[in-house]
Amino acid sequence: MTPEKRLPLQLKLTAALVLIVMTPLAASAYLIDQLGKAAANVAAGEASSPIATMEKAVDSYRDLVEITKRLHGEIAARLAQRPDFLALDPTANLAKVLNDEPGLRAIALLRPDGVTAAEAERPLPGPAWRDKVVDQPLGQPLGQPVGRSPATPGGTLRLTFAVSATVNEDLRNLKQSIDAARTFSQLRTALPDSYRTAFLVLLGVAGLVAAGFGIWASSFITGRITALVSTARKVSEGQLDARVELRGHDELAELGSAFNTMLDDLGQTRTQLEYLQRMGVWQDVARRLAHEIKNPLTPIQLAVQQCVSSYKGDDARFHKLLVDAGEIVEEEIEGLRRLVDTFRTLGALPKVEKAPIALAEAIEELRLDPTMAARVTLSPPDQPVTVRADKLLLKRVLANLVENGIHAGQEAGSAGDVVIGWSADPRRDVVTITVDDHGKGVGDAYRDKIFEPYVTTKATGTGLGLAIARKLAIEHGGDLVLAPEPAPTGGARFVVSLPLPGPDAAHV
Repeated sequence: MTPEKRLPLQLKLTAALVLIVMTPLAASAYLIDQLGKAAANVAAGEASSPIATMEKAVDSYRDLVEITKRLHGEIAARLAQRPDFLALDPTANLAKVLNDEPGLRAIALLRPDGVTAAEAERPLPGPAWRDKVVDQPLGQPLGQPVGRSPATPGGTLRLTFAVSATVNEDLRNLKQSIDAARTFSQLRTALPDSYRTAFLVLLGVAGLVAAGFGIWASSFITGRITALVSTARKVSEGQLDARVELRGHDELAELGSAFNTMLDDLGQTRTQLEYLQRMGVWQDVARRLAHEIKNPLTPIQLAVQQCVSSYKGDDARFHKLLVDAGEIVEEEIEGLRRLVDTFRTLGALPKVEKAPIALAEAIEELRLDPTMAARVTLSPPDQPVTVRADKLLLKRVLANLVENGIHAGQEAGSAGDVVIGWSADPRRDVVTITVDDHGKGVGDAYRDKIFEPYVTTKATGTGLGLAIARKLAIEHGGDLVLAPEPAPTGGARFVVSLPLPGPDAAHV
């Protein structure tokens, strides 16, 4: 749907001020039009009245410039605390920072020797804009003025903002207008008192209304900008749940909404990173356990087999006891081998190799498994969807969710049918895949830890399937979550999000 076109806020304020000021001026012009040259002289003589309003406009320009500088400083101080920037990571996603930060045109990470470690930029919006460069030492404490301390050994963050190139020219023109008005105010000619009084009253009322409206509008705008800056400061101080609330449908409200979306994305990314760190620890433990358990199994098995086979005595009772002990050891060793295989599966996950693929084709291939063919129902969208994913690993994620759904439904007494649906959201550049089952759902006690390794609600299983599936989904650039509400089928709904291939990817 095409977004609703709205007039810019600046145009609305300008039109309102012009309307308020021009209405009494038009009435005054009608009165003095009857006097010809005398009326023109009076108009020139009373030109001093708008001077105060224009001087306030000059102050408003300066306040706007100062607020913009403070906003740039807040952004620079906040970004300079990012761990990947402090590490001068050349793979840092600078392009996303450009899209998220207001007015940011270019960003660069400079090493202590001045060499650029990473950079990204985009062109100026037009000839009416120019660059404003802000250098911020990496790791500089929050609240310290930008550029007031020597560069730290960690390097420098260089931000280039796009600012108006005509502000100085506008200020100069406004000052010239004030000087001209003061010159005209010195030109006075004789005029009847009634006309002069009427003109002054109309112009005075218009000036008061315009000044009042200007003060209110300035307070309204600067207050909203202050709310944005305050929220940014809270986030930089560690209050990650802080959000800005700006009502309306203008540019500042859209900026607040985009800012909140950015904070939500940062929160989700932080949660995913913490999950991947925990999974990394589990993988390391699994690799070590698999190595330590596997080595002694074969010698133990051979030693027991040798003991059983080497007994040549005629004590039948002892022989049976020895054989039973050998069988028990054999069975337990086989169980340990299966456990080792499970550890090895978690400790040696393959690397994700993403490429544009047809999502419907990958999901259809799940039906090649006879155990799934009769249980899986597909709910495709009207238009085909192409995603950027590793086809084999994506099928592994979906197969695990389908198997869990079948088992959950069967444990609940149903046939174990599973419904898979998917839809694309080009605005967010993602596609969501839902897997719904007919089970009993996931209890509150397990919702927060269902994706942790070795946590399972099934009667059988190791509890690694969902942990591996979510790790693979995150490494695809998406995520795997449990929906807060039950599925339409009555059971649990698992949602997989994946990135769309983007405009530069080849269509499949």
